Amino acid sequence: MEQLQTLTTLRGRSILRSIYRELRYERQLGNLAVLNTSWRICASERELNRYSGQNVTVLHPLGFFGGTALWLQEIVNRFYFSTISSLVYLGAAFLLVIVGAFRFTNAIGSELVVAGIALEALLLTILFITMFFSPPDDVENEEEPGSKDEESESRQLIREIGEISSDYAAFSVQVEEITATLASLAAQQDELIGALRESSRQHALMVAPQPELLETIRKTNASLGEFQQSIADLVAATQKLQHEKIEQAVRREVEQLLAGRLGSNSQ
Repeated sequence: MEQLQTLTTLRGRSILRSIYRELRYERQLGNLAVLNTSWRICASERELNRYSGQNVTVLHPLGFFGGTALWLQEIVNRFYFSTISSLVYLGAAFLLVIVGAFRFTNAIGSELVVAGIALEALLLTILFITMFFSPPDDVENEEEPGSKDEESESRQLIREIGEISSDYAAFSVQVEEITATLASLAAQQDELIGALRESSRQHALMVAPQPELLETIRKTNASLGEFQQSIADLVAATQKLQHEKIEQAVRREVEQLLAGRLGSNSQ
């Protein structure tokens, strides 16, 4: 719970104005009820949470005269000065009408003129009191702690937004760099896949010979078969030729033996 010595401090005046705004605009109380409640707060009330959501305790109430002076400064002068000035102008206009009618006609009595003058004098007195209890210049120019806090929060929020924007820009740059890196990796991957495909093709060719090589081997085998057949024919021809030579040699020997025997018999 926040504790205040009196409501005449800057913090107390700020709380008093915030209570007025809460009663007038959030709770929608009438002007007379708001004026009465705010005067009691200024003069005698200690626990302000009875009238607003602010948990504040006033240690030293101002009393009748001090509370009335603060009430005139912070409530009446700040929020009702225009209304009082308007009533003074209205009373002056009403007085001029009455005096003019009394001057040129007999329909207006002197009692009404006197009442108009008294009313205008009362309104001028109220305006004088309101202007007399205007808030001091140092209070007018002094920043309220709440406004300082709000300004510091606003500056902090703007700073955080700027930091978020900077982080987002840096993140965008990093995303672009990552995208370029991924594109480069994709190109390298395509090249690697192509190299793997070529290596697989070469390996397949090494494991399974080419059709041209198979055709060459087939032709070579056919040529070797023909060559083997030629050798076999040559061998057969050679054997036949040897057999014939042997027969011829045998015949010559037989002929020579027969010729020798025939020659010996004839002698």
